Amino acid sequence: MPPPAAAPDLALTYCRMIAQTLALDEAGLVALVAGTGVDVPTLQDSDGYIDWHGAARLMRNARQLAASGDIALQTGLRALPAMHGPMGVAAMASPTLRDAMAVFARYNNTRTGIFTAELMESEDSLTMQLHFAYPMDEAVQFLTESALASAFACHSMLLGRPLSGGVVQFNYPAPDYAEAFYSAFAGNQVRFDAPAPALCLPARYGDEPLASHDRDMMWLASQQCEARQEALRRRGRYCDEVLALLTREPAVAGMLPGLVETAAALNISPRTLIRRLKEEGTRFQQLRDQALSRQATRLLGLPQYTVAAVAEALGYTDVASFRRAFRRWFGTSPAAFRGRDV
Repeated sequence: MPPPAAAPDLALTYCRMIAQTLALDEAGLVALVAGTGVDVPTLQDSDGYIDWHGAARLMRNARQLAASGDIALQTGLRALPAMHGPMGVAAMASPTLRDAMAVFARYNNTRTGIFTAELMESEDSLTMQLHFAYPMDEAVQFLTESALASAFACHSMLLGRPLSGGVVQFNYPAPDYAEAFYSAFAGNQVRFDAPAPALCLPARYGDEPLASHDRDMMWLASQQCEARQEALRRRGRYCDEVLALLTREPAVAGMLPGLVETAAALNISPRTLIRRLKEEGTRFQQLRDQALSRQATRLLGLPQYTVAAVAEALGYTDVASFRRAFRRWFGTSPAAFRGRDV
C-alpha cells in the first residue's frame, strides 16, 4: 500500500524527540542528522516534515548513537498527546477513551504518511492497528516500536493511570532487547511475530470518561485537523506542483527556477524532489522543458517579440539553440509555428 502522494512523511517533532531521548551534544546532533537532508537548526526549530528517506536514515543513526537497543521504545513513551499537534489536543479534549482513539485513527495522516491507524472494536476489545506503507526493515521496526509505545503512553495519560490487561503486538521476531518491551508495557502481554502491529485494550476502557474533556477545545482542534486534511487532499502530485512553480512567473533572461530553488519552495531537498518525480514517471528537466515550451508559445504570440527576443527571454545563449529546442518540443520551427518569417 503506497503512501498517499500528498501526505507528509513524518513530522520533525518526532525526530526532535529522538534527539532529546538520546540527550545529544552538538557533535551528537550532527551525527544524528548526517545524510538525512536536514541540518541541526532545522531539526531543533522546524515544525515541518522530513521525507521517509531522511527519517529512515535518522532512525538508523539513532540506533548507532544509542547506548541501548530500546531507544525507539523510550522515545515513544515520551511522545504524549501534546506532542502530536492538533490531533493530540483533540484526543485530550475527547469525552471518552474510545473517542480519543478514534481521533488518533482519523487524523493520523496529518502527522505522517508512513503508516495509517485503524480502530477496530469487538465485544471484548478495542484495537488500534497500524498499517505501514513500507516493508519491514530497521527503520520501520524503529517507528513501529515508537508508535506503539506512544499510543500506550498517550492513552495511559488520558486515563490518568497505566493501562493493564491489554496486548501489544509486533509483527517481527523478538529482538535481543525484548526485556525492555515487558518493562515498557508492564501489566500487559507483549506478542512478537503477530500478524500486524497493534495495541489491543479490554473493551471496558472504551467508555471511560476523560478528565481533560473540553467540548469547545475538541471542536477547535478537530477543525484544525480537518483543515490540514483538506490541504493534503488539494495538494496534487509533485510534478503538478513543480510545473505550477515553474510557470507562475515568466522566465526572464534564463531566470526560470532551477532544481535547488524549486525544491526549496516545496520545503524538501533536491534529492527528495528528484526521487518523488521519478516515482511519478518524470524528471525535473522534462518539467522545465514543458514550462519553457509553454512560455515560448506565449511569447511567440506577442507581435513585439522576434524569435531572437524569445530566445533571449528564455535564457538561450543563441537563437540556434532555441530553434533546436523548439523543434524538439513541437516538431517544427518557431517561425513556422508563428506562421510568418521573423
